[in-house]
Amino acid sequence: MNRKYSLKRNHDIEKLVKLRQSVGNKSYTLYYAYQDDADPKIAISVSKKFGNAVARNYEKRVVREIVREYLPELEHLRCLIVIKKDCENKSYIYRKEQLIYLLKKIRRK
Repeated sequence: MNRKYSLKRNHDIEKLVKLRQSVGNKSYTLYYAYQDDADPKIAISVSKKFGNAVARNYEKRVVREIVREYLPELEHLRCLIVIKKDCENKSYIYRKEQLIYLLKKIRRK
């Protein structure tokens, strides 16, 4: 995922959470909003209770790769993806199905 698609500023992430538009399942919670910008902006968050730093970074890399494949369909979206503990020790295909399901659910029609 290219750097221009990442959501970095803390106050932008806090705005997403305060809007309280979210969807979730066992593995992920997505906070989202639609903006006028054409490019999607994505932030990924993993709790410090989730394994060690290596495990957390691995999970973020996997999610980044899944989102990168689906990025063209996410125009105007600002999204915070929170990775839950249930995602640990699951296959890539399972993770991809779970995340794509949520992304399709919030995609603007």
